[in-house]
Amino acid sequence: MIRLLYRCRLPAACLAVVFGAAVSAQPTDIEVESVASKPWVQLLPLTGSLTSPARAALAPRVAGLITAVAVDAGDRVSRGDTLLEMDDTLAELEVATLEASLAEARSRLAEARRVRDERQPLAERGTIPRTELESATAEVRTATAAVDRLEAEVALQRERLARHTLPAPFDGVVASRMTDIGEYAASSDVVFELVATDQLRLDVQAPQEYFGHLAPGTPVRVQAHDGAGEPRSAEVSTRVDALDATARSFLVRVRLDNEDGRLAPGMSAEAEFRVESSEDVISMSRDAVLRSPNGDTHVWVVADGDDGPVARRRQITLGRSDRGRVEVRRGLSAGDRVVVQGNEGLRDGQRVRIESDS
Repeated sequence: MIRLLYRCRLPAACLAVVFGAAVSAQPTDIEVESVASKPWVQLLPLTGSLTSPARAALAPRVAGLITAVAVDAGDRVSRGDTLLEMDDTLAELEVATLEASLAEARSRLAEARRVRDERQPLAERGTIPRTELESATAEVRTATAAVDRLEAEVALQRERLARHTLPAPFDGVVASRMTDIGEYAASSDVVFELVATDQLRLDVQAPQEYFGHLAPGTPVRVQAHDGAGEPRSAEVSTRVDALDATARSFLVRVRLDNEDGRLAPGMSAEAEFRVESSEDVISMSRDAVLRSPNGDTHVWVVADGDDGPVARRRQITLGRSDRGRVEVRRGLSAGDRVVVQGNEGLRDGQRVRIESDS
């Protein structure tokens, strides 16, 4: 120090040199983090649309005049509830006519059986020719066939009569109503649109690199973009094992309970998937990463020096990143301590003082 001052001709310059040498001798305060080796957990947010598992355009089961409409748009219905009724006067008369014919056929069958039963012992004793018994037996078969035919016709006509009402095929909400009392509707005319809402599906397109990570049972949290409501816990119900070659993505479907009716088909929602690797990876805070002008990525690692801990520059190769953490594929080992605060102006071999170690 004395020799340095002796050679210096300008007092101000001498003071600067002395001051700089004193400062450089002081260790730099830093904060460090121990590099971890554990499964990589990433939250993957994907946006999709809520859809209904059942959406039906309902038409009358027979053509006819509408006499009653029981529901309107917005009404909730249960499976089997009557939605509308149609004029069934002619169908009822047809049922009554066929039932009368059936009763007549049954009487003829009873009479044919009585005649056959009377002739059977007579034919066995030889009192009457055997052909008379065979004729009576044939009459029973004919009368039985007539009864069977009319029973089928009555059942058919009763079914036609029942189809003059339109029941709800599943639980849901009437999305729209397109008819009214007094209108004539053909069997091809849509009169209601019914949508199931107790269970909904969220369909999202996932990037192909996550194909091996998203499978039925993968946990997911769903937040609807409705401006209200808490996120819902769910899981993947379906993964379509066919990729879109253009978008390099695949369909993932999440099933949601909606018994409270707070969600609706057509809403957009965000699904946050929890993706966990099957093997351990090296990871650390993103704050430790620095980039050189040439594009290299490096960190400062704390090493033991002669006079205490020092900073050593270490070039690294990064992988995935998520929520402020990065995967290190090459350059670090588990347990290495990297500088996360105070690393901007470090030099290789510089003494450091650890203020915080996490």
